[in-house]
Amino acid sequence: MDAAIDLIRREGLGAVSTTLTYQRVFEHLKETRGIRVTRASVHERIWNSQEEFRTAVLIEARPWATAAEVTVEPALEAFAATEGLEPLARMREMTRIAASVNQLTADEDPLYYSWVGMTMTMAKDPAVNADDRATLERAVAESYAEITASVMDVLGVLGSAIGVRPRADIFPSAEHGWRLLVRLGTALSEGSTVRTRFDPEEMPDEYLKTGPDGEVQKWSAFAAGYWALLQTFLEVDPEVHPDLVDETGPTET
Repeated sequence: MDAAIDLIRREGLGAVSTTLTYQRVFEHLKETRGIRVTRASVHERIWNSQEEFRTAVLIEARPWATAAEVTVEPALEAFAATEGLEPLARMREMTRIAASVNQLTADEDPLYYSWVGMTMTMAKDPAVNADDRATLERAVAESYAEITASVMDVLGVLGSAIGVRPRADIFPSAEHGWRLLVRLGTALSEGSTVRTRFDPEEMPDEYLKTGPDGEVQKWSAFAAGYWALLQTFLEVDPEVHPDLVDETGPTET
């Protein structure tokens, strides 16, 4: 399994769709680790088919692939670097920094975009064995649930520390708002990754006048899109920053 995942990292999506066979993995094991494995030792003992093997590899790769999507260190570093800014201005700057780093990490990791591409294809491909397809669908659903829970926790903590919250006039609860923002962000991230792989010239960095004094700043396309979502759905928390709230309600500073 480790050798198969290593092949995906080295060769990208093609390794999964065409060459991720017993024999290819056996050759890779022999070349890189000096380990000899035969078809008879795994076929109908561990996996009943090549498709079942590929499904098992994708499930095994899931935590490694999705780690690129939920990296939190850039957000924490941006949190420290933006101290002193007004709440939503701080969230904007954190988004610009952290989302750009996260997207770059995802774009450059063959395992991530291979996992996204092949799981979406195999989970809905009628040519794939129904049992394998159902197993993969469950794994994908579990992965999204884990990503959502993890990032919701991070956003909730950072939002409380900064003093912003999902807009009370839109969402029935803060949890509902954070969950939607995470799900939309996940979809935007995956779409950006796929588009960048196929047509990078159409997804260049943008230079926008978003600095504290109107200066131009560099944004990734994903970061700009995600900030548009946050700007629409977040507001200053009046319990944290009553000085920034007027009689009409929280401001959008």
